[in-house]
Amino acid sequence: MKVAEYDVVIAGAGPTGLALAGELALKNLKVLVLERRSHRSEESRALGMHGRTLDLLAQRGLAETFMKLGHPVPKVRLRFEQRKQSLLNLAELDTDFGHLLILPQSETERILEEHALELGVHVRREAGVKSLDQDSNGVTVHFGGKDPGSVRASWVVGCDGSKSNVREAIGAKFNGRPYPYTILVADVLLKNPPKDDLLIEVAKLGLVVCTAFGNGYYRLGIIDRTVPWSDDPVTMTEISKALINIFGSDLGPHEPIWTSRFIIQEKQATSYREGRVLLAGDAAHVHSPLGGQGLNLGVQDAFNLGWKLAAVHAGDSDASLLDSYAAERRRRSRAVITVTDVVTRLMMAGHRMPQKMRKTVVPLILSTARGRGIAAGALSGVTLRYPPTHRRLRNRDEGRRVPNLNLRGTNGDVRLFDLMHDGRFVLVDDGSIGSRAEPWADRLCLWQGQVEGHPEFKAPLLVRPDGYLAGSGASEVLAGLKRWCGHPGAAGGSARHADTSAPQLKGSEQA
Repeated sequence: MKVAEYDVVIAGAGPTGLALAGELALKNLKVLVLERRSHRSEESRALGMHGRTLDLLAQRGLAETFMKLGHPVPKVRLRFEQRKQSLLNLAELDTDFGHLLILPQSETERILEEHALELGVHVRREAGVKSLDQDSNGVTVHFGGKDPGSVRASWVVGCDGSKSNVREAIGAKFNGRPYPYTILVADVLLKNPPKDDLLIEVAKLGLVVCTAFGNGYYRLGIIDRTVPWSDDPVTMTEISKALINIFGSDLGPHEPIWTSRFIIQEKQATSYREGRVLLAGDAAHVHSPLGGQGLNLGVQDAFNLGWKLAAVHAGDSDASLLDSYAAERRRRSRAVITVTDVVTRLMMAGHRMPQKMRKTVVPLILSTARGRGIAAGALSGVTLRYPPTHRRLRNRDEGRRVPNLNLRGTNGDVRLFDLMHDGRFVLVDDGSIGSRAEPWADRLCLWQGQVEGHPEFKAPLLVRPDGYLAGSGASEVLAGLKRWCGHPGAAGGSARHADTSAPQLKGSEQA
């Protein structure tokens, strides 16, 4: 039997796998996505998209499509024991997307799949990955389904969920533990909806997260410590009872369009990479759903991994660049697991001391502008930064998230994200770098000018394809080119000047 050849095979056509497929295809890699399901998800499932994820989508020109279909929620109200309350205002964050965007996962998958298909990605359904055979030159992927077979790829990425066959195939453990709580989920109409579009109600017996879709429906996520696990379908009577236990009154749920129940778990893979096989999304990490981080972590994994894997495959960078993916993203997912674990256990605890903290300490922290800012930044992901790669840079800004800067050139202005649509590094040069960047020119979008309105970001600066700072100041930009852009002149070519390769950018300046 003839074995097909692909640069990358991705297991799983969820948001993580489809986002990664698009990133790789943007770099002209031949990509196949294998999916065990016969069709895209038709359920809402993960529905919250945070500011940092929308930043990334905007860097590829996709955010506007999501915004047209979703419901932006700029404020999150937290109410403790039906008394003290706090309001997180995401609109105060330094991002164009100061809100949580509510959009069913079915729509997210559709948009990402259509984008990937336009870039030449192949998606094969009813073909779940069963096993792998890896050698020094590539990986043979064996898949099942109605027409089982095998394909050959240079690289494989497992985005196949918490029960990942790819993770099992590389022998990575999935360490962690389940919580002793059952979560009930229901998308319903409410006779007595709360006034807020996003309300987190914490009570003695549990908590409720109530989120408006913007079309009359609400997502209810309920954890009631008195509700044991059951294999029975979720009923509106059960939902109403749990709401009364926590709210003290019934919100009147009816006409459900989707319900579910599951056990919460917090787990992380012991390794994100074994040779030519990598893990991303739920295959690499799962955690408490409080904060709605799951889909966001997966998409952010994809944007971190995509350009690095493409650079290694092209020979521009050594395979060690992939180690930075594992280091950066394991650190991030570990932080989310830790924070959501602490918050979940604190909010659900029935003992006197944690209940006292829940009633007094947490509201006190959130009563300050600083406390609310830290909480909002962590929730949205916009305050995330990666640690500098070298000890001598410990007090510098490498690894910092770069917002959508206003860039001024002699012929006009442009926004940073508009220069990032093709997934290259962006070099904003005030004239101090000049020809010294030429060895990496084929990997750069060059803008000659200055940064306006953000005094903490000054040219020259080098921005990674996933929107993090690779260096600022002449010496650190040159170090960043060597550290992140790979071998000088490995592929040849020339820099993409913002005015010649991006005609939609008005006023761009000749380099």
